[in-house]
Amino acid sequence: MPKIAIIIPLLNRHEFTERILGYYNIYKVDYTFYLADGSKNKIFNQKKLRKQFPNIKIIYKSFPFDANYKLYAYKMLKMTKTIKSKYVYQIANDDFFNPLFLKKAEKFLNQNKSYSMVGGIVRNIRIIQLFKPTNDHGKFYSHEKVQYHQYKNVYKDINFNKTENRVIHFESSLPYENVIKSSTYIKIWKLINQFQINDGFEMTWFFNIVPLLDGKKKHLNIISTVRQSNTYKGLGMIEMFSGASKKRFFEFLKFLQYKNIIKSKIIIKKLKNTSDASIDVLDNKSTFGKKNSRKKIYFPVYLIFKETILKINYIFTYIFFYFYRNKYQSIYLKIHTIFNHRKNKL
Repeated sequence: MPKIAIIIPLLNRHEFTERILGYYNIYKVDYTFYLADGSKNKIFNQKKLRKQFPNIKIIYKSFPFDANYKLYAYKMLKMTKTIKSKYVYQIANDDFFNPLFLKKAEKFLNQNKSYSMVGGIVRNIRIIQLFKPTNDHGKFYSHEKVQYHQYKNVYKDINFNKTENRVIHFESSLPYENVIKSSTYIKIWKLINQFQINDGFEMTWFFNIVPLLDGKKKHLNIISTVRQSNTYKGLGMIEMFSGASKKRFFEFLKFLQYKNIIKSKIIIKKLKNTSDASIDVLDNKSTFGKKNSRKKIYFPVYLIFKETILKINYIFTYIFFYFYRNKYQSIYLKIHTIFNHRKNKL
């Protein structure tokens, strides 16, 4: 039996939750799904999920609404107490994981105790839907190339024996889409709650650095995750245009030193010299910073306008979607094809 727990934090977007669980229910994967539901309006419960997805094991927990990152972090810490598996793979409900990657990652970690995590290749897709507000199905586009800068330098090993040499390469650790040791994962959420994060950037610092303090990172040249890149309405929707705080990053390093997570002054010194771009700090005076400041103002307006148009379209197409069956069949087939392409197997 696999030793990897699949952790899925939920914040609304119920269609995507049904989509991801439906995919793995069809293929009867032998993994336990842990659903941490912080949605404002909850529609799931353990009984309903067991009936709707009988071929997979699901552990569902309901939590207060994720009104901010502190509540979200507390939810995730509480969820870690239910995990019994040796390893963890956290995934958003609008993405898909590759079971073959998980199998190979588990085997590698079992045979290499000095490693704390294993990553793979992340493939981005977009789904265009012009007739309803939620783009859980529609026209499917797959991106062959790396889409975002966060993934440009992550497809490599970080296998230095010295901790200080590993940690300075944290940009290549890939904070999510990794199989990670449960002990490290639990430690991360404990520290995040103690530090009381303000945003997703601060959360990423923990996921980038703490695993490299615990061990090495292995990269497998196989697709680990297919992620839908054009979904919104989750925590962090607008903060991506704000950027992180350099002051908070220094507080973060001081916190790790105070907790004896980092004991070496050399490591602290090297991390203090990290470039702003590496920790998502935006210079508002730069051209790029000014551009993002404008986006922070106009992007919410754009989303409201877009959603209004889609809602109007949905009024005229509601009957069609109401009787539309097997709406995810085409997406499931394309995802399965991506995972099973010969180029994506070692």
